[in-house]
Amino acid sequence: MRAAVALCLPLAVTACVTPTRMYSTDELAAAGRSCGLPLGELAQEAEEPRLLFFITPNPPQAQRACVQRWARRRSLHLVIIEGVERVP
Repeated sequence: MRAAVALCLPLAVTACVTPTRMYSTDELAAAGRSCGLPLGELAQEAEEPRLLFFITPNPPQAQRACVQRWARRRSLHLVIIEGVERVP
């Protein structure tokens, strides 16, 4: 009996984990548009697909909350990079 439980436990735990996928540029752009962001302010890196980068200086709270909701629904961790200066 113990052997059966020991064999089934790892399978039960891994069944709950959903793999993170890379979102396409179009999907990220659509998410950004829905939150009122300019093109290119949301990004993912192939090395760490669980992270969603929000690259903008001083985002308004409403945009920050919108992006956070989008990321949370997709099991992504939001990383906000604020120390960016825009070049005119």
